Amino acid sequence: MNKKTLFLFVAILFFVYSLPAQQVRKTPTGLGIEAGMGYNIMTRSEKNRSGGDSVNRYNRFWMQPCLRLHYDITVKNFGKSNSLKVKTFLSYYTFGGKFKLPNDKGEYDIYSFASFEAGAGLSVDFNNMFQVSPLIKGHYVFTPLKRYIREITKPADNIKEDVFPFGCNIGVQLRFKYKHFTIGAEGWYGLTDILNSPGYVAKESNFRLMAGYEF
Repeated sequence: MNKKTLFLFVAILFFVYSLPAQQVRKTPTGLGIEAGMGYNIMTRSEKNRSGGDSVNRYNRFWMQPCLRLHYDITVKNFGKSNSLKVKTFLSYYTFGGKFKLPNDKGEYDIYSFASFEAGAGLSVDFNNMFQVSPLIKGHYVFTPLKRYIREITKPADNIKEDVFPFGCNIGVQLRFKYKHFTIGAEGWYGLTDILNSPGYVAKESNFRLMAGYEF
């Protein structure tokens, strides 16, 4: 057996044995990955001496990355290009807010809550390109930090004892899809208090731009 015949035989064996593996490993329709950036806003209120509410708005420009795995399950098709789906997802995201202290020294406070998210909702697809999704999600905060920034950034303080680890948000996502590639915008509103600290109430919102690939 010459070298060319041996090479051809091995190539045919590789091709034949790889076919079942390719069928088993076929990626489910609707599975996709996304990555993007989010702009965070947080309000923290407390009672002042006169009995009123003193509100600090953590709304300075501060963006954080988001990574997500989603799976869309088709419930019903309307014609050839419109459908109703159930969207489920798992994400990593850091929310919180950035506050400029009321002086002219360029001082900032930042609350930073690194979290895992899990959520679901309904999605309506139009023309196999446009998707609208009202969603609800829960999060678990695994690294809550508070940082102070001036000329030199000080080490962050872990504030685990002052934070509720679980929370809930409602939101909506608008998405455009071309072939397998997606781009979307979404907004989230926090329903629960973040800080487990007497006298303080904090709630957050965030807005995200996401790009992705659907298998």
